[in-house]
Amino acid sequence: MAPTHAPSSHIRLLRWLLVPMLAVFLIPVGCASSKKQQVIYYRGAPSNVKEFAVNGLRVILRQTDPGSQIVSAKLFIDGGLAAIPQGVSPAVQQLALQLPPLSGPGGMSKEEYRRVLDRLNSGIVPGDDRDYSVMTLRCALENFDKSWELFTGVIMRPKIDPVEFQNAKERLMIGLRNRFNSPEAYANYLADSAFYQGHPYGRFAQESDVAPITEKTLLDYYTSMFVKSRTFLVVVGDIDSASLHNRVAASLAKLPQGAYLARPVPPPQNAGKQTLIVRPPYGGGRAVTSYMVARYLAPNRGDSLYFPMMRLTSFLAGHMFREVRVERNLSYAPDAEVEFGRSSYGQLTVSTTLPDSTWRVAKGNVVDLFREIVISEQSIRNGLVGWLTSNYMRQQTAESQANEMGVAELYTGSWKNAFRTLDAIRAIKPAQMNLAARRYLRNFTIVIVGNPSEIDKANYRQTAQDASEDVELSPEG
Repeated sequence: MAPTHAPSSHIRLLRWLLVPMLAVFLIPVGCASSKKQQVIYYRGAPSNVKEFAVNGLRVILRQTDPGSQIVSAKLFIDGGLAAIPQGVSPAVQQLALQLPPLSGPGGMSKEEYRRVLDRLNSGIVPGDDRDYSVMTLRCALENFDKSWELFTGVIMRPKIDPVEFQNAKERLMIGLRNRFNSPEAYANYLADSAFYQGHPYGRFAQESDVAPITEKTLLDYYTSMFVKSRTFLVVVGDIDSASLHNRVAASLAKLPQGAYLARPVPPPQNAGKQTLIVRPPYGGGRAVTSYMVARYLAPNRGDSLYFPMMRLTSFLAGHMFREVRVERNLSYAPDAEVEFGRSSYGQLTVSTTLPDSTWRVAKGNVVDLFREIVISEQSIRNGLVGWLTSNYMRQQTAESQANEMGVAELYTGSWKNAFRTLDAIRAIKPAQMNLAARRYLRNFTIVIVGNPSEIDKANYRQTAQDASEDVELSPEG
């Protein structure tokens, strides 16, 4: 599995909608404390969502209003990287998910499958994440029956077209090489490797893994993923529950039960210490621009500091832009982002010709600022209306609703928490954001791809105060 670095959809929205006004109102840090809270199963969830089981397969259906012409069905597969058996390359899972949706179901030629999909204007698309995988059907309501047949056929009667097989292996090889060819991608790859060393997320496909993979290997692995103990279905569209029940009973409910047990995903061992890694560009040569990634532990979904950290990240991004670019012109596009999951991280990213100076500013004028102050409630509220409006607009599509409910089910134990975000964002308190900053904005894994001779390591040492901060370092809120 190639490392992924794109921030979650929440954070992409927050970065430009919730970037705070530069003239923020700050108050001195006070006593902030937090205890781990039990996950709240949101009571304000919509009433048009039904849960039921069909021969052991869990189904979550949100029936939209009559007139809605789009249907999205997502079959979620729990596990991700942590579920890949020892000795199996993540490349196998990547290719296994990609190829059947390109090849079509058994008993149907690839050409006919492609023609029917095009005529129906439907899509069957795989997705692969660190914690889960998903197979998605997108279609118009009037074409749901035929699209459903193709969707379930690809899952239950998979085949692999030889041409698609070779093309996919070549694309994967190019992708694996590209993580070294680009200094920015190389820096992120090194950050993944160092931060998650010895961790389930620290497993990466290598070029040498690809050649030995056979079509049979992929089909066997693909089939092993689709068991009812590991999967659940989320559907959003103008489909009634009785009709969907019958369709599932005739197809996906016939999948084997399996005996899947989720494996725990611990916090990374390296997240408890400060680390500096400096490398020249891959292959040697002098770097014109240095690429820096400063990664740190973040709270997981469902933790009490999840929403405060989400909001804090927008302030970090805004102040990185102001302090690093606007005030000092040290970088064109400094940023702060967070990737939430079962083992979460945040990171500051920057490209610059002066990495030492940039880090001093980022640490002293951004990180230390938010560790030392409490942001006023007025500043926290700034931009909230824009975020709420955009969040509602984003949830209008059937696919985004299905995805949000499925992700909430995976990470918090209830799809209902997909609808909790608006109230949770409104309820954030300044002390919670300060606690998130003090607990997590430290113990950085700093990776610089640049010229090692120009880096003064003394600039990157953690202060004794940060190292001895009396705040429990844990992924739990």
